[in-house]
Amino acid sequence: MCAGRPRPPDGVPRGTRSKLALTAIMAALLSVGLVAGPVPAGAPKDPAIRVLVVKTEAEAREAIALFTAGMTFERVVRERSIGPERERGGYLGRVDPATLSPAARAAVARTRSGRLTPVFPTDGGFGVIQILTDQEEQELEVKLRKEPEALALLKEGTDLGKRGDLDGAVALLQRAVELNPLLADAHFNLAVGWWHLGRHEAAITAMREAIRLQPNDFDAHLLLGGWLSQRGRPEEAVARFERAAALDMDSLEAWRMLARAYDAAGRARAAVGAYRRALGLLGRDDPALLEALLAAAMRAPDGPAAVEAARKLRGARPGYEGFVTMGDALLLNGEAEAAAQEYRKALGLAPASVRGQVGLAAAYARLGERESATQHLLTAIRLDPADPHHYQTLSRLYEEMGRLDLAIVAQRDGVAAASGAPAATQAAMVDQLAALYERAEMRREAEQERRRAQALREPGR
Repeated sequence: MCAGRPRPPDGVPRGTRSKLALTAIMAALLSVGLVAGPVPAGAPKDPAIRVLVVKTEAEAREAIALFTAGMTFERVVRERSIGPERERGGYLGRVDPATLSPAARAAVARTRSGRLTPVFPTDGGFGVIQILTDQEEQELEVKLRKEPEALALLKEGTDLGKRGDLDGAVALLQRAVELNPLLADAHFNLAVGWWHLGRHEAAITAMREAIRLQPNDFDAHLLLGGWLSQRGRPEEAVARFERAAALDMDSLEAWRMLARAYDAAGRARAAVGAYRRALGLLGRDDPALLEALLAAAMRAPDGPAAVEAARKLRGARPGYEGFVTMGDALLLNGEAEAAAQEYRKALGLAPASVRGQVGLAAAYARLGERESATQHLLTAIRLDPADPHHYQTLSRLYEEMGRLDLAIVAQRDGVAAASGAPAATQAAMVDQLAALYERAEMRREAEQERRRAQALREPGR
């Protein structure tokens, strides 16, 4: 189990230390002085506040817009504030307005309980204050009074987890978050415990809460992304890894995992960029990353990236494999003549290579040498008669050559070869055969094939 977040070096519990440091925080952000003496009995209570500090006025106004749209101000502060109060959601307790800077004091004076102040300038940028209701303040204070016990449970639970007692750790950590739901570290470690106990959805939920409380937690985003990937939810994983990479642009692990998530989500072009970034951070040509980059580039399709990766893989793919891989990449990049040379080298080493024969056929077809292309496709079919795609390609070549009769024969053979394929694949091939019959004005045969395709799509009818 992961350890809790770093604790104050002097050993003071976080909640207590925050209270002790309140004056320093306020002085830094709002230019306040010291509070003078106790509040007289019967005097109006000082307002309880949350504070947000951002660098620009535009950011402050955007924060107000988010609150107006329904986001809690606590969450806005946790995600956007640059002040040290961010981890507490901006909560500073009750503050005497007389101790605030003139701009902050004027903003508070104009604001009713439960509302946000207008934007005001601070030494560090621009601020917005939320005036809490009495009920909100009371609830927060209750939570804060429980914080020392919650922190103790967090430490004890984390220690149990390190010693391998996950059940005991989870029980203590659950109690910690019950006492203080704002304790992000407890949610984080509880999530880790749940995951190792096989309670995967509970772990994901707990880690999402940890991220809600600490939106800039790199480790939480990276870990949650990995869990979502394992659960077969690549798009959700992508969002976590993107955030992790944004938080640490130089993290090789974040970019590597992001690239894999893009791949799993079918976003090959994005994967190419992420793999390139990972290779750049690594600073050397790693064969595994280059293999992944090449595969993504071929799917993208991104010819230049594919050629670049194939060239760098030459050392890891010597001989036949290197030639045919280079041929595939060059063909994707539109370099048909260069691709043909690579395929010929590959076939010189392995004449019975179906991949080499098909690749060379494709290169010849791209060069307009259809007769040569058909000969290599016929060789590929002889070597691998069970693959229907070779027949489809041969059929298209014959049709381009004006040999509709041979195109029909090749497609018909392809339909036969596809007899063991999924019904949808068979239906698509039969449709293509029907279209060839139609173009040959063989309408009766075309109608028969259309009915056969329909039967394959709707076998119960």
